[in-house]
Amino acid sequence: MRLPVVQFPSVIVNNLPYFTSVFQGEEQVKHFCEYVTGLIVGDRKTVTTINALFLNNNDQSALNKFLTLSEWDEYDLNRRRVDLELHRLQRRPVSARAGRLVIDDTLAHHTKCHIEELAYLKDHQLNRYVWAHDVVTSYYVNRADQFPVDFRLYLQFRLKVWLATLSQLKQQVERKPTPAGYRQYLLSLLAFKQRQQVFQTKTQQATELVQQAVEWGLPFEVVLFDSWFLRWSLVRIVQECHKDWVAGCPKDRNVLFKNRWTQLQEFSRTLPAEAYRPFKINDRLWWAFSKVMPMDCLQRQRVRILAAYADELKLSQTPTFYATNRLDWEAKRILTTYLDRWPTETFNEDVKEHLGFEDYQLRRLRGIKRHWYLSFVVYSLLSDQGLPGHSRWSVRGQFQSTGQRCHAVADELLGFLVHWIAQQLAEGRSPNTLLQSLLA
Repeated sequence: MRLPVVQFPSVIVNNLPYFTSVFQGEEQVKHFCEYVTGLIVGDRKTVTTINALFLNNNDQSALNKFLTLSEWDEYDLNRRRVDLELHRLQRRPVSARAGRLVIDDTLAHHTKCHIEELAYLKDHQLNRYVWAHDVVTSYYVNRADQFPVDFRLYLQFRLKVWLATLSQLKQQVERKPTPAGYRQYLLSLLAFKQRQQVFQTKTQQATELVQQAVEWGLPFEVVLFDSWFLRWSLVRIVQECHKDWVAGCPKDRNVLFKNRWTQLQEFSRTLPAEAYRPFKINDRLWWAFSKVMPMDCLQRQRVRILAAYADELKLSQTPTFYATNRLDWEAKRILTTYLDRWPTETFNEDVKEHLGFEDYQLRRLRGIKRHWYLSFVVYSLLSDQGLPGHSRWSVRGQFQSTGQRCHAVADELLGFLVHWIAQQLAEGRSPNTLLQSLLA
């Protein structure tokens, strides 16, 4: 959107009371409204381009300072956003049995540059390494109601690289002892120790997100996650929170079959075609077999394993595997429940394509995390302007995509601009003067 913004959209103004107490003064509230508006309607979602959207804008440094230096609590902002979502959710009777907490991670891609904690990571969808931040997220789904809960940034800790660097520095000071050399070696040792203490695996971050969702009172009974997160440390915490879980399962996991530990892919080769049962989910045909078996990586806990083929039964190929602690669930219920994690995939696409999740040009982590939390705020603000219980409704009527909701806000701002121009003309300002103001 290139036309200047003369008034904040109603979707922000109407919900502003939920967030104003987070900020210190009217100036911070104004910057919050500006940045959130820019994330919705800006062509690019950087500080400079967002600042340029507004009529009579100040220097972009003020908005940059709001993100990187100003004192306000982004975690409090996110908690208030979740409280807003829970308030919407509870406007009608809500069943915790239908609630799912989805654990996932996504890459925020970037080009190589001097941004804190940018890492060279494997993108499994692209099947190549990319420069990115790895963000572990929790996402809530309860039928039509769904929203992001929180995230953790995975900070890469390359132990072998650290040890090799320390060894090289040690050899240098042994060969040529100098105060500068000893100082550099000592600082590197301290940095290594600090990084080692704060490092968390993605699984540890996922357990924190599950515990947080329980503490915040989100109504859910099932946790969903893909095969990467199927590890005992996460499963144990989920079960200690008295929640069920359904997960994707790697084909190389060992299960106990005929008193021998066997990989799932080998076990599946022993299954005849008649062992699989067909069923439909929506319009798609699935073929599935399930069995309760102890799994080695889960402390030999008995879980129900599901082997499934989509569309066609092809025994020449390895099936897709799933696992759950619900030993009493039939195959169709397991697969239907696991497919409830799909909204987190569309959420990742929406915030990246439409809400600027990857567009930041900030160098410091504090500003980057605030940018991500503000994109979550935008997603929530756009999500509920319709009837109770329909969280994906939009500012004017029911739209089918986040992109359409953003366009609806842009249309509203265009209307504000037209009325502003008419008012200025009625007050006696000349068209040329107005044009100069709008193009300034």
